[in-house]
Parts: sequence; C-alpha cells; structure tokens
Amino acid sequence: MTQADVLRALDARAAGQWGLVTTAQAKLDGVQGVQLLRLERSGALESVGHGVYRLAASPPPEHLRIKVAWLRLDPGMPARDRRADTPGAGVVSHTSACAVHGLGGRPADFVELTVSSRRTTRDETVVLHRAALDAEDVTVVDGLPVTTVPRTVVDLLQARADAARTGTFVAEAAARGLVHVDDLAPRVAGFAGAYALPAEASGAELLEFLCEQAGRPLRARKAGRPAAKAAGPGAASTPERKRPTIWEVAQRAGVSHQTVSRFLKNDSGMKPTTRARIERAVAELDYRPNLMARSMRTQRSHRITIVLPELSGFVPIPLLRGASAAAHEAGYMTDVVGLEGGESRRARSVVSLLETRQADGVLSLVPLGDLAGGQGTGQWPLVVLGEYDDNLQSRGRLADGRPAEEILRHLADQGHRRFLHVAGSQDWASARNRRAVYVEAVERLGLESYGVVDGDWSVRSGYEAARDLPADSGVTAVLAANDYVALGVLRGFQDRGTRVPEEMSVFGWDDEEFTRYFSPSISTVHINKEEVGRQSMLSLLALLRGEPEPKSEVTDLFHLVPRGSSGPVNR
Repeated sequence: MTQADVLRALDARAAGQWGLVTTAQAKLDGVQGVQLLRLERSGALESVGHGVYRLAASPPPEHLRIKVAWLRLDPGMPARDRRADTPGAGVVSHTSACAVHGLGGRPADFVELTVSSRRTTRDETVVLHRAALDAEDVTVVDGLPVTTVPRTVVDLLQARADAARTGTFVAEAAARGLVHVDDLAPRVAGFAGAYALPAEASGAELLEFLCEQAGRPLRARKAGRPAAKAAGPGAASTPERKRPTIWEVAQRAGVSHQTVSRFLKNDSGMKPTTRARIERAVAELDYRPNLMARSMRTQRSHRITIVLPELSGFVPIPLLRGASAAAHEAGYMTDVVGLEGGESRRARSVVSLLETRQADGVLSLVPLGDLAGGQGTGQWPLVVLGEYDDNLQSRGRLADGRPAEEILRHLADQGHRRFLHVAGSQDWASARNRRAVYVEAVERLGLESYGVVDGDWSVRSGYEAARDLPADSGVTAVLAANDYVALGVLRGFQDRGTRVPEEMSVFGWDDEEFTRYFSPSISTVHINKEEVGRQSMLSLLALLRGEPEPKSEVTDLFHLVPRGSSGPVNR
C-alpha cells in the first residue's frame, strides 16, 4: 500500500469523526503502526492521544480531548456506528457534558464519561462513571453522545460537584432555556443535605442556593413557587409572599444556617440563649419547614454509604472493591465517606445520613460506639464490620497471625532451619499476632530464630535489618511483616551482594501488586479482603430486603503465594 493509498484510507475513516482516526481503525484497513509513524514524522498526521491521530489537513476539532477519550473507549468502532446503548460506547457526562453544552465556565482538567458496564482506564486524565442511562437522558451534540442538561445537573449533584460551578451551569442553562427549573427541582431535592442545606430544604431552594454561590441568582420565577391567581377576571395579580428561608432565619438570629438546622432537629446540646434567639427569629418571620420536600426524601436513594475514619493514611482498596461490586450488582451506588471524631460522633453522623435518606444503608469499616455490632443494629439498616479499629488498623480475622506458621513450615520443607523476623509496628494487633505466632512456631517446629527486629512497616526498616545482619548469622530465610518490609529486605541483601533466593529466602505478607513485578518477584501471603467486603455488603443487602443474613463465610481468607524470592537452601 502506497503512502497515497494509506492517506486515502485514513481520510475515509476520519470522515464523520472530526478528522480523527484510531490505530485500531487503521489496522482494519491494513495500515500498520510503522506507516502511521512515518506519516506523523512527515507532518501528515498529528498524534493527539494514545492510539489516536488527527489528519493535519483537517481543522482542529472543538473539545478535542473529550472526543479522543470517547474514541478510545471503543477504538475499533467507527463513531457513526456507536450508539449510546452500545456496550463500551460511553456517554460524555458530568463536567465534560458541561463543556460540550457550552455551559459552566472553564472546562475541567480531566474528561468524564459514563459507561453502562464495569470499565477501567490507565489514563489518569479520564474519569469513568458507571451508571445506566435512559434514552431520554442522552442527546447528541456535534456527533458526541452527551447527557442532557437536566441529567447533567443530577450527575453533578450526585458526584458532590463544586456548588459554584454547578450553579453557573444551572443559571446559564436556565437563561438559555435549556432547562426549566420547575421541572428540575423535584429531581434534585434529595441532594440538598449533601450541600449542607437543612433537612427541609426543597429542590427549588437547592437550585437557588447553587446559583447564589455562583453569583448568578435565578432571575426567572422561583422554581416550585407558582404565580398567585388573580381574584377575578381583570383583577390585578398580586405576587405571592416570598417564603422565608433558613438563611433569613439565621441572619435574623445572628447564627449560621447549620445552627438553625440543628435547632430544627431538636439538638439537645444547643445553648439556651442560642435556642431562644432562633425561636424568636422563627416566630417573627413565620418560618415553616418545607414538609413536601421532606416527604420526597423519604423515598429510597438507591445509595449505600461506606464509612471510613477521617484523614486515614490507609484505605483498604480490595475490601472496598468487593463491597462496591456487590452493591452495584444489586442496583446500588456506593459513596465512601470519612467521618471525623470518635465512635459516638461518627455514630451520630451515620444516624443523620439514614434519617435524611441520603443513604438507604451504611456499611462501616470502623466502630460506631453504641451502634457497634457485627450485623444490622436495631432499627437502622447498618452493618459494622469488626475488622478495623478507629485508625483502620486491622483486628479480628484480618489480624490473624497463624499464616506465619504456614510460612515457617513451607520454608522448613525446603531445608531452612534458621530464621529472622522483621516485625511491624507493635501498635498494630496484626504485627503483634504475627510476631507471637512466629516465636511460638519456631519453638514448636524445632527450628531456630536468630531474633526479631522491631520494624515499623516501612521499606527502610526492612532494608536496615538486611544491611545489619551479620554475615555469620546462619540465617537462610527472613519473614517480613508485610510486603513493603520485604521489599526493603530484598534491596538490602542485593546491595550487600547476597543473592536472593540462592543464598537467602525472603517472604512478605499482603500480596501487594508490586510483589509480582519486582525482580525477583516476592513470595507473600494473600488475604482475600475482596471477599470480606463482598460478604459484609451482602449482609447489609439482606438486611435492606428483610431477608435472613447469608450464612456463607470466607473460608480461604489466607493462602501462601510462593514466588521468586524464596526457594530451597543452597548452602
């Protein structure tokens, strides 16, 4: 195929998709990667993203990053053949939908797309959301499937997007007649609490609040406030008296609107003088909560909240992945939140989430004081997983140290007799348990221990333990407290010229992803945290459905994964 033939083929492919063509599409026409590279070097093509090229003769398309990201979702499928309901096709959504609709100010630094099935991406500039979209939620703009303006507002609020940015989008859309606030208000009423509005705030009040945050107050008739009826034929219409808001009450009382919200919830901890000021302001303004909006929120949200402590340096991703997968399979979205304070304060926050129907159920990974318990607690759809403490340090099943004996037995079968253990921080139950089992198992199995090095879970502690181990110690195998410690041990031995596993075997714990790709790959202990998360979520789902708790247990919670860092004794 000549260069002219290649360009003709690419031009035909790029027609109807903004002058863009993917490597996968080019291959369907027999065009190889080396030919694309030559055309790029000659200036005929421009690389605009991994596996996507623009014909230089074509004008640069608007929203190029979004179109490139959308093409890459299904790179072999021509744009004209991709429908919103095609598996893997994807729909432009959230802040990217704002940009395509030409609303909401400056585009975001990343591209957001919604897909109907589970997908992942390695592109850090692309965010994939998983959701089912109805046909009426999708429109086509410049050949791109995009969420409609009302659906985009709902998505932004569901994602807890910035209030001012969302308000700008709503105000501009309303001004251009792309959305009717009266129709939109009922769809967004359930999100008021997420923006620190009081429990009784309506969807109309939420929209007004967002637009005020953007400095773009709604000039049209306020959503949810019908015009007053005339007294009779020819009578002049009288504007309906504006309903006082919680912010006016707060201003009159000289407090924040959050304090007024606490008053309306009968917070017993409020100062008597503050309560009196708010009571007076409520009476003077004749303020009344919007009971209709409250009734809207009594419907199910189809969301489950997973609770972590605030500002934790450790997030149990596998456990969250298992729990979220089970929830999504049952038709629920999940929100992961960090709640500050101790057990009692977190418990109050959880009860508030459930009372205001921001979540149908809660799975807490940390204790909740008086709400503590393994499964559903009383009247609340709540499961408290007993595997972590306040600081997300493992306890219970996840802190079991018995696999340390399995490691020793495995290495003893390969001829090892003298061991070293580099322990984790003794503040952790898991580190204490692993150390205790190691010491007991060495004696029970008739083996020898050179000793235990007090570590702190860090790579550094493992490196220093290996570096400082005397050459005549007689140790042939090291049991590290976790994979990061094992990584440091390996590097320490490599730097001192000790070959692993020929002269020294090393075993880690946790089966972190990097252990598979280090050289040598690191022997470790796999913990089936995904299944722990899944089973916990299944217990919560059963509670929500009024079904008996499932009896299944995680029978294979731990298993050894021998890899390249351990082997038979050779000396």
